[in-house]
Amino acid sequence: MILRSTNKGNKKTPIYRKSWTGLTARQKLFRERSLEILSIAKKSKQSLSEIAKKNHVSVGTVIKNTNAFKKINNKWVPKKYDRISRVIKINENGKEKSIEIKDSRIASSIGSYHNAVKQFLNTGDKKSLSEFRNKKIKDAHGKLHKFETNPKKIIEINERIEEPEFYEIYGDGT
Repeated sequence: MILRSTNKGNKKTPIYRKSWTGLTARQKLFRERSLEILSIAKKSKQSLSEIAKKNHVSVGTVIKNTNAFKKINNKWVPKKYDRISRVIKINENGKEKSIEIKDSRIASSIGSYHNAVKQFLNTGDKKSLSEFRNKKIKDAHGKLHKFETNPKKIIEINERIEEPEFYEIYGDGT
Protein backbone atom coordinates (compact mmCIF):
# COMPACT_ATOMS: atom_id res chain seq x y z
CA MET A 1 0.00 0.00 0.00
CA ILE A 2 2.05 2.92 -1.31
CA LEU A 3 0.53 6.34 -1.79
CA ARG A 4 1.70 9.25 -3.89
CA SER A 5 3.22 12.12 -2.00
CA THR A 6 1.88 15.60 -2.68
CA ASN A 7 5.19 17.30 -1.99
CA LYS A 8 7.68 15.20 -4.00
CA GLY A 9 6.29 15.29 -7.51
CA ASN A 10 5.90 11.80 -8.95
CA LYS A 11 7.93 9.98 -6.28
CA LYS A 12 6.04 7.55 -4.07
CA THR A 13 6.14 7.87 -0.28
CA PRO A 14 5.89 4.59 1.63
CA ILE A 15 3.17 4.47 4.28
CA TYR A 16 5.66 3.89 7.13
CA ARG A 17 7.33 7.24 6.34
CA LYS A 18 4.11 9.26 6.53
CA SER A 19 3.39 11.20 9.69
CA TRP A 20 0.41 10.15 11.79
CA THR A 21 -1.49 13.29 10.82
CA GLY A 22 -0.95 12.53 7.12
CA LEU A 23 -2.73 9.17 7.31
CA THR A 24 -6.35 8.39 6.52
CA ALA A 25 -8.50 6.74 9.21
CA ARG A 26 -8.03 3.37 7.50
CA GLN A 27 -4.26 3.81 7.32
CA LYS A 28 -4.16 4.75 11.02
CA LEU A 29 -6.07 1.55 11.85
CA PHE A 30 -3.61 -0.58 9.85
CA ARG A 31 -0.63 1.22 11.40
CA GLU A 32 -1.98 0.61 14.92
CA ARG A 33 -2.57 -3.08 14.16
CA SER A 34 0.87 -3.38 12.55
CA LEU A 35 2.53 -1.74 15.59
CA GLU A 36 0.70 -4.18 17.90
CA ILE A 37 1.97 -7.09 15.79
CA LEU A 38 5.49 -5.62 15.89
CA SER A 39 5.28 -5.38 19.68
CA ILE A 40 4.16 -9.01 19.98
CA ALA A 41 6.91 -10.13 17.59
CA LYS A 42 9.57 -8.42 19.72
CA LYS A 43 8.29 -10.08 22.91
CA SER A 44 7.52 -13.59 21.67
CA LYS A 45 9.20 -16.41 19.76
CA GLN A 46 6.29 -16.64 17.29
CA SER A 47 6.86 -16.01 13.60
CA LEU A 48 5.55 -12.86 11.94
CA SER A 49 3.18 -14.92 9.80
CA GLU A 50 1.67 -16.65 12.87
CA ILE A 51 1.15 -13.35 14.71
CA ALA A 52 -0.26 -11.59 11.63
CA LYS A 53 -2.67 -14.46 10.94
CA LYS A 54 -3.96 -14.42 14.55
CA ASN A 55 -4.58 -10.67 14.19
CA HIS A 56 -6.26 -10.99 10.76
CA VAL A 57 -3.64 -8.87 8.99
CA SER A 58 -1.42 -9.94 6.11
CA VAL A 59 2.36 -10.04 6.51
CA GLY A 60 2.62 -7.68 3.53
CA THR A 61 0.42 -5.11 5.28
CA VAL A 62 2.59 -5.26 8.41
CA ILE A 63 5.79 -4.86 6.37
CA LYS A 64 4.38 -1.96 4.31
CA ASN A 65 3.09 -0.14 7.38
CA THR A 66 6.19 -0.51 9.53
CA ASN A 67 9.35 -1.35 7.57
CA ALA A 68 10.41 -2.68 10.98
CA PHE A 69 11.33 -6.22 9.95
CA LYS A 70 14.36 -7.63 8.18
CA LYS A 71 14.72 -11.03 6.58
CA ILE A 72 17.32 -13.27 8.20
CA ASN A 73 17.66 -16.89 7.04
CA ASN A 74 14.39 -16.55 5.12
CA LYS A 75 12.54 -15.47 8.30
CA TRP A 76 11.12 -12.03 9.13
CA VAL A 77 12.79 -10.71 12.31
CA PRO A 78 11.89 -7.41 14.03
CA LYS A 79 14.49 -4.67 13.85
CA LYS A 80 15.91 -3.34 17.13
CA TYR A 81 14.07 -0.02 16.74
CA ASP A 82 11.90 1.76 14.21
CA ARG A 83 11.17 5.30 13.01
CA ILE A 84 7.40 5.02 12.70
CA SER A 85 5.22 7.99 13.59
CA ARG A 86 2.65 7.28 16.33
CA VAL A 87 0.57 9.25 18.82
CA ILE A 88 1.11 8.50 22.50
CA LYS A 89 -0.30 10.00 25.68
CA ILE A 90 1.98 11.62 28.25
CA ASN A 91 1.47 13.59 31.46
CA GLU A 92 2.89 17.09 31.29
CA ASN A 93 2.25 20.29 33.25
CA GLY A 94 -0.56 18.71 35.27
CA LYS A 95 -2.43 17.46 32.18
CA GLU A 96 -2.65 14.38 30.03
CA LYS A 97 -1.63 15.16 26.43
CA SER A 98 -1.37 13.22 23.19
CA ILE A 99 1.82 13.85 21.26
CA GLU A 100 3.12 12.50 17.98
CA ILE A 101 6.51 10.82 18.19
CA LYS A 102 8.56 9.21 15.45
CA ASP A 103 10.85 6.69 17.09
CA SER A 104 10.32 3.45 19.01
CA ARG A 105 13.05 4.40 21.50
CA ILE A 106 11.02 7.46 22.54
CA ALA A 107 7.89 5.28 22.74
CA SER A 108 9.80 2.88 24.99
CA SER A 109 10.87 5.76 27.26
CA ILE A 110 7.26 6.93 27.52
CA GLY A 111 6.18 3.36 28.30
CA SER A 112 8.75 3.20 31.12
CA TYR A 113 7.39 6.49 32.45
CA HIS A 114 3.83 5.11 32.44
CA ASN A 115 5.04 2.03 34.33
CA ALA A 116 6.68 4.29 36.94
CA VAL A 117 3.43 6.29 37.27
CA LYS A 118 1.45 3.07 37.67
CA GLN A 119 3.89 1.85 40.32
CA PHE A 120 3.61 5.16 42.19
CA LEU A 121 -0.20 5.08 42.04
CA ASN A 122 -0.29 1.48 43.30
CA THR A 123 2.28 1.84 46.08
CA GLY A 124 2.57 5.55 46.88
CA ASP A 125 6.36 5.21 46.50
CA LYS A 126 7.72 8.36 44.80
CA LYS A 127 11.11 6.78 44.01
CA SER A 128 9.83 5.31 40.74
CA LEU A 129 9.16 8.84 39.46
CA SER A 130 12.57 10.27 40.36
CA GLU A 131 14.21 8.72 37.27
CA PHE A 132 11.99 10.94 35.08
CA ARG A 133 12.47 14.22 36.95
CA ASN A 134 13.74 16.85 34.48
CA LYS A 135 13.83 14.25 31.68
CA LYS A 136 12.67 15.59 28.32
CA ILE A 137 11.56 13.94 25.11
CA LYS A 138 11.24 15.41 21.64
CA ASP A 139 8.04 15.02 19.65
CA ALA A 140 7.82 14.52 15.86
CA HIS A 141 7.73 18.30 15.35
CA GLY A 142 10.88 18.98 17.40
CA LYS A 143 9.07 20.32 20.49
CA LEU A 144 10.47 19.22 23.87
CA HIS A 145 8.13 17.75 26.49
CA LYS A 146 8.91 17.21 30.17
CA PHE A 147 7.36 14.30 32.10
CA GLU A 148 5.07 15.23 35.00
CA THR A 149 6.68 13.91 38.20
CA ASN A 150 4.80 15.92 40.83
CA PRO A 151 2.91 13.26 42.86
CA LYS A 152 -0.06 15.54 43.59
CA LYS A 153 -0.49 16.43 39.92
CA ILE A 154 -0.18 12.79 38.86
CA ILE A 155 -2.94 11.84 41.30
CA GLU A 156 -5.11 14.67 39.95
CA ILE A 157 -4.53 13.53 36.36
CA ASN A 158 -5.36 9.95 37.31
CA GLU A 159 -8.58 11.03 39.05
CA ARG A 160 -9.70 12.79 35.85
CA ILE A 161 -9.37 9.54 33.88
CA GLU A 162 -12.67 7.65 33.97
CA GLU A 163 -11.33 4.08 34.02
CA PRO A 164 -7.59 4.11 34.74
CA GLU A 165 -7.36 0.30 34.88
CA PHE A 166 -8.10 0.26 31.13
CA TYR A 167 -5.76 3.16 30.40
CA GLU A 168 -4.20 3.23 26.93
CA ILE A 169 -0.98 5.08 26.21
CA TYR A 170 -1.66 5.39 22.47
CA GLY A 171 -3.69 8.50 21.73
CA ASP A 172 -6.16 9.21 18.99
CA GLY A 173 -4.13 12.09 17.56
CA THR A 174 -6.43 14.86 18.74
